Amino acid sequence: MSRTLTLIRTGWDSIRSIAASGRKADALAQLELLLVRTDVPTDIAAEGHQLAGTIALDLGRFTTARRHLKAASGFDVTDANTRYLTGRAWEEDPEGCDRKAAIAFRKATLLDGTNPLYRAAFGRAAARCGQVRRGVCEMTAAADQAVDDVAVVRIAVNGLLELGKLGKARSVLAKAMFLRPGHSELATAWERTKFEAARRNQRRTFKTRENTRYAQDAQFAREGDRVLLPFIRIADGTSTASGTSVRVDTVSFPRPHFDRLRISKLDR
Repeated sequence: MSRTLTLIRTGWDSIRSIAASGRKADALAQLELLLVRTDVPTDIAAEGHQLAGTIALDLGRFTTARRHLKAASGFDVTDANTRYLTGRAWEEDPEGCDRKAAIAFRKATLLDGTNPLYRAAFGRAAARCGQVRRGVCEMTAAADQAVDDVAVVRIAVNGLLELGKLGKARSVLAKAMFLRPGHSELATAWERTKFEAARRNQRRTFKTRENTRYAQDAQFAREGDRVLLPFIRIADGTSTASGTSVRVDTVSFPRPHFDRLRISKLDR
């Protein structure tokens, strides 16, 4: 029995070394072979399932990650990091579930309420599930709690931009960039915020112009003026060769039926 435990611990140390060297796929394969054994000590099994879940999450194998993280949480129900990783496995999966991600992040915040990373992740997931006000409060509070933590700022800014809260996103970034001037990721996020603001202004300008044009046309119609329809339609669908007839919508009074058409020649 002692020899078996020695072999298991030796294998466990070897797997951690492989994972630390960057060979994550090999480490995950050996971990799964180790964890199926029934004689693995509890401490190694708990750490092994959490490591397997983390590696699978990094490799994009989200179903495998959730399976191992669920097993890890069974060994220690008070581990907040396992709940946070479970939330990530649901959130980052293209076929995942934002509601389950929010539940997992919420459990992580309940287990460790002082961690701003868990709070920011929960706020973004809650906002995606429709709890916008609560999500914004959680993200801004987490960003204020850890202004110099780029990971927390990243989650908060991305979540606020998803909601269209450009002012709050700029406020969070301004505080973070004051403490970390010249940080490349923060500078990129700032440029993205400026781009989103410019795009919103462009939409508003375009909408205003459209409304103004429609209002002007309506004013002309109310006053009985003529309205020009600025388009020409080809009557027979052929190319515009010499002698081809074209129907041109002419200026007319705005009445219920004002389709006054005249036939003209292109070569006239």
